[in-house]
Order: sequence, then structure tokens, then C-alpha cells
Amino acid sequence: MDFAFSDEQEMLRETARRFLEDRAPSDVVRSLMETDSGFDEAL
Repeated sequence: MDFAFSDEQEMLRETARRFLEDRAPSDVVRSLMETDSGFDEAL
């Protein structure tokens, strides 16, 4: 079985990574986990 990402899957993975890296840094996500909603409603 081939478990490698297809070209399209790799592009989606990279796009999602860049989006989250820019708009949801890990320190912000950790602090939001402590709120009642658990997420950034503005995002």
C-alpha cells in the first residue's frame, strides 16, 4: 500500500500549515483553549 500524499494532498497540507502558522500560532491556540468557547471567533 502507498501511504504517500498525492500532489493535491501535499498542496492542501502546505496551504493549511501556512494559514494556521500565520493566523493561529501555538501560544495563541493554547490560551484560547482556556476560554469558554475554546476557539477564536474572529478567525
